[in-house]
Amino acid sequence: MRRWRWGILGLALLVFVMDRAVQFLVTTHMTPGQSIAVWPPVLWITYITNSGAAFSLFQHGTPLFVAVGLIILAGLAWYVVRSPKLSTIFSVGAGLMAGGTAGNLWGRMVAGRVVDYVHFRDFAIFNVADAGIVAGIILIISDFWRRDREVESQDR
Repeated sequence: MRRWRWGILGLALLVFVMDRAVQFLVTTHMTPGQSIAVWPPVLWITYITNSGAAFSLFQHGTPLFVAVGLIILAGLAWYVVRSPKLSTIFSVGAGLMAGGTAGNLWGRMVAGRVVDYVHFRDFAIFNVADAGIVAGIILIISDFWRRDREVESQDR
């Protein structure tokens, strides 16, 4: 049990460091708006900044996003500490979500914006932190859904 809590923290730290490292490389070796083809015609590294949320919605909402990020991290920490048993799926999801949230929170608190760089053509431009958040949410929801289905089948 305790091992998974350390695993959550380790995975969160890995996502955070990966996101910060790639952002450092992008911001020190590229100019805003510049694109580098990685796998044409599908994937580019494109350097943009975003003071909004997903898909650049709610531009300049930094105070709100900082507050939401802090609440998410506090809520995840509270749930992890209070839960007597955590599944592997939930633990991985929590680590991904916490690391991604921390990564975007860092950018918003330090610079008032996040740096996005993963660019799939005909889709959004995002970063490793965003990917961690989305993957983490999917895993957490799927774990809760799986547990609900188990309880439902036991009640029959």
